[in-house]
Amino acid sequence: MISRRALVLLALIPALAGCWCGLGVRREVPVPPASAKPEEVVLAYIEAMVGKDKETARAVMVPDTDFETEFSHPNYPFQSWIWANDITIGEASDTTDCPKGERCQSMGVTMHLCEVDNPSLPDGNFAHTFWVQYVKDRWLVSGFGSG
Repeated sequence: MISRRALVLLALIPALAGCWCGLGVRREVPVPPASAKPEEVVLAYIEAMVGKDKETARAVMVPDTDFETEFSHPNYPFQSWIWANDITIGEASDTTDCPKGERCQSMGVTMHLCEVDNPSLPDGNFAHTFWVQYVKDRWLVSGFGSG
């Protein structure tokens, strides 16, 4: 019989190794309130992608997102992101990279990311800009990238 301490140590091995690339574990992520700051919405997006929580992911993304592709494409975060830590989200600032007449902000995000077979974002350090848009009295993620 394996002791409880041994099980805990076995569970920590992947984290200590830096990245455990396997299947993502489904977990529910709370939807941030309508009053949430852009940084909180981006964190919920990242946690929903890693946690494979489609409901929260839908709730924190702009309505014109192609959700079928977002959730099924093997190189998109929902299918490929399986683990993230050391997440740092910079302060949001207004951006002109926004649909005409809309209010948008951007922020830098860094984290240690583990992915499954995604050559476009290999495991390791992730540093990209995230964009949010103010839609129906709340901030929602409109995209991310290095551009």
